Amino acid sequence: MNIYEYQRPLGKIDDIPELRSLFIAVYDAKSHKDAARFCLLYGGRLLALTGFEPCQEIIRAFAAIEEWLDGKANYQKARSIGGELYDLARNEKDGVRARFYRTTAQIACVPHVKYHALWAADFAVTLINRIYPGNMEAVREERQGQIELIKNI
Repeated sequence: MNIYEYQRPLGKIDDIPELRSLFIAVYDAKSHKDAARFCLLYGGRLLALTGFEPCQEIIRAFAAIEEWLDGKANYQKARSIGGELYDLARNEKDGVRARFYRTTAQIACVPHVKYHALWAADFAVTLINRIYPGNMEAVREERQGQIELIKNI
């Protein structure tokens, strides 16, 4: 599997390829723990963007990532919570909220594999596509925000 072309569960992404490539270049230079730190910050950014209150699964996922970063838990705890978030997405009727849960599930799984941070960024672009259909300026702003956030880790 080419981790950079992982789009099967996403479908079509209305994205800005140059900014995605820049995000990948910065991401590639970061460690696995840096990617987890990015995901924690990015999860907060997505909560603020959507205005959604964090459910218990998201609160537990973020705590599990922090525990993993502190060496107090293995990746399995966060990964299993990611599965719970996917269950929420499957049962969610609202398309924006379902995409949000799928994005946070990717964030939750970052202790398992660093690539989940990359995939979370792509899932988030599809979230932006749902919130602002056809608005490439919103996509540009989100990708630029992702790049700045990960650069500063």
